[in-house]
Amino acid sequence: MYPVALSKAAGTIADIRDRLLLWANRPVGSLIKAEFASEFARQRVIDELRTTLADRGIPFYELVLATQQEPVDVVQQILAQIEVLPAGVLSVTGFASAFTHKVLLPDAMRVLNYNRDKLVANSLCQIWWMTPIFANTSLFAMPDITSWFIAQLNLTEFVLTDEVEPKSINSGDGVYANIDDARRRAEKLLQRMQAAQASGVDDGELLEDFLLPALEALAEAGAHKSLHDLSLQFEGLLGRLKLTNSVQVALALARIARLYESQGRYSEAEPLYLRSLAIREEQLGANHPDTATSLNNLAYLYQSTGRYLEAEPLYVRSLAISEEQLGVSHPDTATSLNNLAGLYRSMGRYLEAEPLYVRSLVVFEEQLGADHPDTSTSLNNLAGLYEFTGRYVEAEPLYVRSLTIREEQLGANHPSTATSLNNLAYLYQSTGRYLEAEPLYVRSLAIAEEQLGANHPDTANSLNNLAALYYYTYRYSEAEILLARSLQIAENTLGINHPNTQSIRENLEIIRQQLPEN
Repeated sequence: MYPVALSKAAGTIADIRDRLLLWANRPVGSLIKAEFASEFARQRVIDELRTTLADRGIPFYELVLATQQEPVDVVQQILAQIEVLPAGVLSVTGFASAFTHKVLLPDAMRVLNYNRDKLVANSLCQIWWMTPIFANTSLFAMPDITSWFIAQLNLTEFVLTDEVEPKSINSGDGVYANIDDARRRAEKLLQRMQAAQASGVDDGELLEDFLLPALEALAEAGAHKSLHDLSLQFEGLLGRLKLTNSVQVALALARIARLYESQGRYSEAEPLYLRSLAIREEQLGANHPDTATSLNNLAYLYQSTGRYLEAEPLYVRSLAISEEQLGVSHPDTATSLNNLAGLYRSMGRYLEAEPLYVRSLVVFEEQLGADHPDTSTSLNNLAGLYEFTGRYVEAEPLYVRSLTIREEQLGANHPSTATSLNNLAYLYQSTGRYLEAEPLYVRSLAIAEEQLGANHPDTANSLNNLAALYYYTYRYSEAEILLARSLQIAENTLGINHPNTQSIRENLEIIRQQLPEN
């Protein structure tokens, strides 16, 4: 056995590499779980591990799981490799997106558990790489999963550009993404795509192998202002590829639309969502779960821009498809319940919203766990309903619990954390607890400006809410400055007739009436 000095800094690239090197020298096969927060840091570990193992004559293999598979197919994909490969080290990635959304994770994990002996008992040393939230969710789904692994490692180091501090954004798949990682991964895929295109690779393969993974990388940090240019660039690339309508094209369109929406570019997002929906209805059918997702996405866009009457039938249809195709206890059904409830709350239909919110929360807690980010969102939304209806005592513990989950799971500077801070601050303001509210509003605004940009609609809302606090504490001059800026952002991004814009304009008029005349 080769002596390897372990790094003193736990969780660094060097530490994880050295621990894996020690383990790889074992004479028999075994399984290790390695959690990672940065894809580029993970890749650095793999690159260094591969080089050192080659020097020692130990074979190294990599397996990237295909996406959206049935659980039995995931098992077969892994077994197909470990049953034919000779002794060595196998790195397996892609668990977060490997399972089809039609199957609940607990059911998927039971399929893995049933095949545990085949998956573990072989001559290979396997590394199963998992993102933190997927690892937590799988643990909730299968509490004894830790017994599968001889060791569990946690890679916490990020690979950064210009030594800037990490900024963590959470993707729709629950993956921690570093903004610098996301940008560099997308740019690297773009370079590879251009090289492949020059060598004559088919446009369909370019979409599948390069463009979609690049869009996935961008989606992990898509709300951030610095990625505005790349989202435009990828829409242009998609338009230049000669492609027939396919589910892959629909997915690419939806991802670009999602990026635009997260950046407040609603008018650019709508036609992409519409085209994505049309393709899915044509290719998959009117009652397919992916069609429901497209309906939900378009409905949310309409809701965000105040077009409530257009949003409602889309939400209702999306919910009906999810209940029929996936079941009443599926997380996607819970999301549809939550979204329709949110629309009803926006329309003042509180009695219709509450049972939907409660149903949604129960499903998320049962299926994903009490500390999952989706559970946090459900808590936050139910708390908001209670607050709007004057049930402050019931709302506060839900807001606090939601904020705690987001800080722990998403990070202190995540936009969703900013939302929780803002909502708890508003509750404090509504109950006259102004001294407790102000630091939360200030922190929420700082996060919005840093993560979403100075001209994002959420930044406008944060400015408006802090200004309202200043109004109630008679700080009219400070409030006017914030509201004037908030109104300009809202008019530019939402339009002069959006309900939020109108509300901010009315608030500014009220404030100016309190100012002394010049």
